Amino acid sequence: MKKSFWGKWVIVAFTASFLLTGCGSSKGASYATENMAAEEAYDESGIYEYKAADFDAQLPKATGDDQKVIDSSRKLITTMNISAEAENLDEVLESVNGRVKELGGYVESSNIYNGSRYSGRAITRDANLTIRIPADKLEVFLQTVEGVTNITNKSQNVEDVTLEYVDTESRKKALKAEESRLLEIVQTAETVEDIIAVESRLSEVRYELESIESKLRTIDNKVNYSTIYLDITEVSKYTPVEEKSAGKRMVEGFVESCGSVLHAIVEFFVWFVIYIPQLVLLAIVITIVVLVIRRVLKKKKKVVADKTNDNTQNE
Repeated sequence: MKKSFWGKWVIVAFTASFLLTGCGSSKGASYATENMAAEEAYDESGIYEYKAADFDAQLPKATGDDQKVIDSSRKLITTMNISAEAENLDEVLESVNGRVKELGGYVESSNIYNGSRYSGRAITRDANLTIRIPADKLEVFLQTVEGVTNITNKSQNVEDVTLEYVDTESRKKALKAEESRLLEIVQTAETVEDIIAVESRLSEVRYELESIESKLRTIDNKVNYSTIYLDITEVSKYTPVEEKSAGKRMVEGFVESCGSVLHAIVEFFVWFVIYIPQLVLLAIVITIVVLVIRRVLKKKKKVVADKTNDNTQNE
């Protein structure tokens, strides 16, 4: 009799709490409407059993003057890829790193290759940076990069995660409400079975809450800090951005061709000086081989000549 009365009392209290929570959430919503449907059941012993829940959130349509308000609250993740050239890599890196600190950003990762790569005839130095900049300071940072480098390629991607963020927040609020109700139930539970069942569900709710809060923090970080993938290559001269005339291309091509020939001559002499010990050793070996071959051939000719003379005398 006590269990039956206790089960009815819990159902009444849970229903009242659910209605109050629903009313509070409908009044407090400013940009989304939350609809929550849950199936709840109690077994014969009066233990609460959670079955399922479905959550949905929808943004209001913006019209007229409300458009600016809605847009200002949108969650936008901005990612940029920039390829640039620098005549002095060290100076550019110093300027970029200094500007990042001034704007309140940070360098997430940095890879610098000092003369470990080859491009054509010359050794190149380059750097790959992953930079996080406050979203409202992105344009200022881009102006700095454009001022100290020659940008050869730039792309931008903006991802709108507003609906995902609102849905996640709605789920978080629903789980918070369920956590509060479970805490109330566990305080008034009489049997060990009731306590174990409620605490088991409470652990699941808290674990899911931690996961959701971590997801929200990650989204906030990506929204508040834009990500820039910056690749900088050190060059002797910048790549031209405008189309050249035929005459200018011929003149520059002829000069570059002459430079290539001169570079080849210089490289040959450099190679020759570097490999002089090997070349001397190779020359000695070749000389010895040639002398040995000549001596062998000379002896062979002498033997043939002697046989010829002996045959002549016998005749």
